[in-house]
Amino acid sequence: MTEQLKLAVVGAGAMGRDHIRYIQDDPGATLAAIADPTDEAHALADSLGVPWFADCEEMAREGGLDGVVIASPNHLHLANARAALAHGIPALVEKPISDDLDDARAFAAEARESGVPVLVGQHRRHNPKARRAKEIIDSGALGTIVAVSVHYGIYKPDGYFDIPWRRQKGAGPILVNMVHDVDMLRFLFGEPVELQGMAANQARGFEVEDTAVVNVRFANGTLGSITLSDAAASPWNWESTARENPFFAPFDTDAYYIMGTKGSLSMPQLKLFTHDGGVSDWTKPFVCEIQGVREGLPHRLQLKHFLEVIRGEASPLVTPEDAIKSLEVLNAIKRAADEGEMIRL
Repeated sequence: MTEQLKLAVVGAGAMGRDHIRYIQDDPGATLAAIADPTDEAHALADSLGVPWFADCEEMAREGGLDGVVIASPNHLHLANARAALAHGIPALVEKPISDDLDDARAFAAEARESGVPVLVGQHRRHNPKARRAKEIIDSGALGTIVAVSVHYGIYKPDGYFDIPWRRQKGAGPILVNMVHDVDMLRFLFGEPVELQGMAANQARGFEVEDTAVVNVRFANGTLGSITLSDAAASPWNWESTARENPFFAPFDTDAYYIMGTKGSLSMPQLKLFTHDGGVSDWTKPFVCEIQGVREGLPHRLQLKHFLEVIRGEASPLVTPEDAIKSLEVLNAIKRAADEGEMIRL
């Protein structure tokens, strides 16, 4: 039996507590400590029978850890990751890796030079359905991918905005929610080279946008669009359709529509549409085949991957450099929406 790796969690908020449960459920890992300055985190550590620390640096100095999962507030991600790296401890850092692109770039260089592995928590890349979609696209079964349409429509309850910063610029769905879709598009189709965008705030009238549309041209020639709103009563979003998070009521529909010259694919249901007989012709009927996959909760699969990274059995699927590219695209989208101009990357 493989020896259990000792993992600590930094940040015991909602996401941190999820990570704690994943660690407790994985036979290859054991929870070794919690770092979080709050009284609630201290009480949680006591209830679980693990050491509590006020910060990651103090915990890392104590030693005895094989890895650390960083789920602290966004602005503390890099400070905690640096503390782990300084003591040679591999880190899984929740997205976004940082709110500051320049600091993120500096950290990526530091991590590379240290040789200590860092995995960034873009959990959707571990979803078996996303990985199967990537296999289908790369196999050529869809032919040349000409277009992709992504939908993220969800209604955040009014109480969500009782916290003042959520009503202010920078806290809207472009920077808060679109990061997952941008990362998924990069994973499936490669790097964007041109962006256009528009944003609106008419639904709620806050300073921050509630709705946005984005057009994208990828380096391979594929065109894409993203329709995004956190003021839309809609089932067309990854959370409702992919069943990754039990917090969201599930609904059997799709959020991604991928169109190619030989066929089309929807996600996450993985419906593969091709013309009968295999020859594309608008007069021929379509055949729909649902692509089966072995289901798995992406966060749990991400943890298993992190354990493999710690053991030296795998390289991080999402590196700091990779995560930075998604942040660069997001910033460009925000600029395109604010300025109403085509942005070239």
